[in-house]
Amino acid sequence: MALDPVRFAPVELAGVIDDFLAAQVSPRTRSSYRTDLAIFLRWLAARELGPLAVKRADIDRYRNWLSELVDGDGEPAAHGQPRFAAATVARRLTTVRSFYAYLVDQRVIDGSPAVRVKGPRVSSEPRGRGLNEDQTRALIAAAAARGPEAEAIVRLMASNGLRVSEITRAQAADLEPEAGGGHSLLITGKGGKRYRVPLNASTERAVVAHLGGRRHGFLFRRADRRRRDGNAPLTPYTQQAIWRLIAELAADAGLDVEQLGSLHPHRLRATFVMSILDRGASLQAAQDASRHSSPATTRRYDRMRSAFAEHPTHLLEDP
Repeated sequence: MALDPVRFAPVELAGVIDDFLAAQVSPRTRSSYRTDLAIFLRWLAARELGPLAVKRADIDRYRNWLSELVDGDGEPAAHGQPRFAAATVARRLTTVRSFYAYLVDQRVIDGSPAVRVKGPRVSSEPRGRGLNEDQTRALIAAAAARGPEAEAIVRLMASNGLRVSEITRAQAADLEPEAGGGHSLLITGKGGKRYRVPLNASTERAVVAHLGGRRHGFLFRRADRRRRDGNAPLTPYTQQAIWRLIAELAADAGLDVEQLGSLHPHRLRATFVMSILDRGASLQAAQDASRHSSPATTRRYDRMRSAFAEHPTHLLEDP
């Protein structure tokens, strides 16, 4: 269950917090801001700091706490791991800045204490390399062995570049036939934008087989694991459930997870982008297919896939 920021705030701020969250257009942003703000307010409450009395130095200390090296129990440790990844720290600071900017806009406070707080440097490289062709085939084969549902989920990410959030939001009725044959899937992307994604023949077969003619409800549903009476209702897949499915399929496929590093859904999206570039798609076509808002994002994937093979050091190879 998501943290509730109101629980950690003075009662007089409850309405303002609700208004701040309601002002976010994207449901995904609202959800992230809700969690991030709750963590910040809980941190303040533990130190008996009121949100309206916060100073710049307090937010600097909060940033340092987010980035602090800790052990497995969350206790400070000189040789531990950061409490949160740099990208997560940056996002949580963005939430704090947005919250105080909203308080200024609503004339609750005169100035924001967060306006000049520096965040960590975040890598601009994509999150993990894509799988190679053999690894992708093995993962799809493992998914197909589970059935059309698992195969459809994997193919939608690895062969059509869908984000995990786009998969969990998709409806059965979003699968639409094309006039000349085949199907496209209407998806809801970042910012609530709707896109029409053409499905290749293999993905189409898996999705159609999974639906079996069903036209109602979420595209992907699973039995509620909390019920053990044999009559568990079907609930939509969560993002966490898809993460678990990918991990299980990687094990079934015999993929060396330690060598690969974390195999998460976004790596399958990276696999899609790099694979179509390898097969000759232009950068513009790859950007359109992956729905990147900036061509710079697509170029980063292009650089990553060719960085080793095209590095100038290979020019110095001994004859």
